[in-house]
Amino acid sequence: MNCQYIKYMKNQVFVITVLASMLLYSCGIKKYSTSMEQMMITETKDIVYTQKEIAEDIDYFIKSVEEVSPFPYMNADSLSIQVLANVLKEKGDRKGNELYLDFMRLSAAYNVGHIYTFPPEAMLDEAIKNGDRFFPLFIKKNQEKWEIMGIIDSALTENNIGNEVLKINGKEMSEIIETIQPLLANDGNSEEMIGASLPFLMWAVNMNHPYTVEIKNNKSGSIEVVELQGTNDLDKYRTQKPRDTQQKMDDFITFELLDKNIGLIDAKSFGFIQNKKITKTFDKELESYFAALKEKGVSNLIIDLRENGGGSSYPAEAILQKIAHKPYQQTGGSTMRVSAQFREFLDGLPWAIRMIAKKGSMKEYDKYPIGTNIKEESKPSLPNKVKNKFSGQVYVLIGPNTHSAAMMIANAIEDFDLGILVGEPTKSIPRELSNALPLKTPHAKIAFVVPATLFTRANGDANNFEPVKPHVMINTSTEVIDQKASDPAMQYIIEKIKNN
Repeated sequence: MNCQYIKYMKNQVFVITVLASMLLYSCGIKKYSTSMEQMMITETKDIVYTQKEIAEDIDYFIKSVEEVSPFPYMNADSLSIQVLANVLKEKGDRKGNELYLDFMRLSAAYNVGHIYTFPPEAMLDEAIKNGDRFFPLFIKKNQEKWEIMGIIDSALTENNIGNEVLKINGKEMSEIIETIQPLLANDGNSEEMIGASLPFLMWAVNMNHPYTVEIKNNKSGSIEVVELQGTNDLDKYRTQKPRDTQQKMDDFITFELLDKNIGLIDAKSFGFIQNKKITKTFDKELESYFAALKEKGVSNLIIDLRENGGGSSYPAEAILQKIAHKPYQQTGGSTMRVSAQFREFLDGLPWAIRMIAKKGSMKEYDKYPIGTNIKEESKPSLPNKVKNKFSGQVYVLIGPNTHSAAMMIANAIEDFDLGILVGEPTKSIPRELSNALPLKTPHAKIAFVVPATLFTRANGDANNFEPVKPHVMINTSTEVIDQKASDPAMQYIIEKIKNN
């Protein structure tokens, strides 16, 4: 995720919106592309919004979720949502920063990964102008400990990575997490999001610099208290806007040769599809990589998805086409809600994009009454004939941080026996609300997304609520994955290849 809250948000499966973005870029239709980007930017200002405006925004949010999502209360109780909404309405007039947190709580209450708000761009801009500084560390939970996994602007020396954070500004980490937890959906990925989102979240709940941080050395056990001033680089907290010049292919995925007979695709994220430059680079490198594997006679391929939070299914499908030799699919069916909001979105697409988007279950979309749930079942099909198809053994590393599009490719490999899964089970399950539609509240202009489709697992079993499970179970701590040292799951695969 590059360890940022906003990038995590972009790392979700935007089926239609991503398709539109890709085609808009390729067709050169920049005006619509800009308007769609604008729909994903929260414009809430640091001003006071009236109780009436807030109530109307809350009603708009709830109405949108109920009308767009086929199963809006799949993971939540509708009465509890209404009680929370009433409490938020009765708080009275309030400023934009508090209101934004209220909407984070409201969206989190649905407990669905693809119902969320986009960060407040305007307020972040204003905060930087006013000299606000952001917490300069990212953390991860490892066996009940919150450990440093990323350092910004050299706030600490690199040897602190892996050390445990005990307190920040005198507050125990458990107390801080308890404050932040209600702002994020508890959908199996909340702990990862908290750690990777900590700089933004601490700013949001008014935990400001300077930061007094109590750190425990993971080797010696000694405890040190350090003073950190934080960072004022806003770009580290925002990836919504195009960042063609700031991100590169290696930030998302790398193609390597571990030795003459082992290839490695380290897929850290599939969230690059809206970046035209990186997408072109991916297509080119994918083709040249598999050509090299074929030319060199490489017979073993490892795909690492353990830290992949998702993104678009496009790169996942491109990889599957290269390794699959039997019928498969990434999803076994779907249920899509017909809504005025989604219909308006489709009708607003340029004609060429609209014709491409309205395929499959969406072909007759306009003929169904508003509120209809369109159900579609699919059957596995043979992969397309592609150049340089890989014919060797495929190993796929998965874990609790394998989510969304990455989880879907792992599920396809699991259900259709396309490779050997190694590692730990995913936290999220292949029965997911996705196909996210961007919307915006009328007054505070809080941008949010609502999933319009429920996808079933790859084999079509709608009654299977199990996560993706590895064929070979090997526990791996997160810092081991980051440092690529003494990695038991990776070592297992390498030893197995050598023994064979």
